[in-house]
Amino acid sequence: MKIKILCFSLAIFLLSCTGSPELHFRDVEEGKRILLGEPIDLTIEGLPSNIDSIQYYIDNEVFNVKNGADGLVVNPDELKMGQHTTSALVFLNTGKRLRVFATFTIVPPPAKQFRYDVVNKFPHDSTAYTQGLQIEDGILYETTGIKGASTLRTVDLKSGKVTRSKKIGDSYFGEGMTFVGDSIYVLTYRENTCFVFDKHSFGLIRTFNYDQPREGWGLTYDGTKLIKTDGSNVLYFIDPKTFRVTHTMPVFDDKGPITQLNELEYINGKVYANVYQEDYIVVINPLNGVVESKINLIGIYDHKPENNELNGIAYNKQDSTLYVTGKMWPYLFEIKPQVL
Repeated sequence: MKIKILCFSLAIFLLSCTGSPELHFRDVEEGKRILLGEPIDLTIEGLPSNIDSIQYYIDNEVFNVKNGADGLVVNPDELKMGQHTTSALVFLNTGKRLRVFATFTIVPPPAKQFRYDVVNKFPHDSTAYTQGLQIEDGILYETTGIKGASTLRTVDLKSGKVTRSKKIGDSYFGEGMTFVGDSIYVLTYRENTCFVFDKHSFGLIRTFNYDQPREGWGLTYDGTKLIKTDGSNVLYFIDPKTFRVTHTMPVFDDKGPITQLNELEYINGKVYANVYQEDYIVVINPLNGVVESKINLIGIYDHKPENNELNGIAYNKQDSTLYVTGKMWPYLFEIKPQVL
């Protein structure tokens, strides 16, 4: 309630101020894209001489107050990537107030580009609508989607044979999965439910019901928090004991937000993510949401039929090998990324 009152009061206050077309920020014009790491100069140009003080706002919160006409340079590390609003209230000695505002977007440098080499190609169940893929203790685990056909299964990597399978439930659309110790967390698409199974018996341990985010797409684990996607450009960090969101991180490359983030894998401190209906994998720094590199997988498999896209990333820690597949693909590929 206090936040709502504060925002309402600020809105009324801003309406009582006078906009001045000759005022502008020195380095931030409307809609500017600012490279991550660059200082942001909010010094105001065009000011009259009778300045008392200036209040600077970022995203509708007071960021700094300066006496007189002193400018402000913002440390870029203090702001997340993405779009921000900035404004300033200029208080004159006469009691008059002026205002200036702009929006800007912080974007990272261009991602490193990788191609791929296919090291091995193995058979894969072409009826499996792959949603989650992970190698644990040398065993390949997979979740599949489609209501009535959603499963949690183990697969012999070299032969593609399904060695064990458990139906998730006819009324559920299975999605991504990951391991937390001896537990397997399995998402559902729009049923707001996460199932937790024992990895040895596939017996159900418990279920979590959630409403944020409402859709379940990809899931991985960084050793402390679950990381979840919902088809947006946001990574959701979740407490595995409560399944409550602890914080979020928007994901950007130098062109802007990367939406449709899907299946995930946590590898050596980075989040590898499929992008729905795209033939590349993005490698994300989870600390700031920067897409640091992209693995271009165009041409690895001709998947012209609809709903047959690339989806599934598995990493074998034992020998540092990377595997990819797709929904209803007849192959599982072992690949080795190569810098372009």
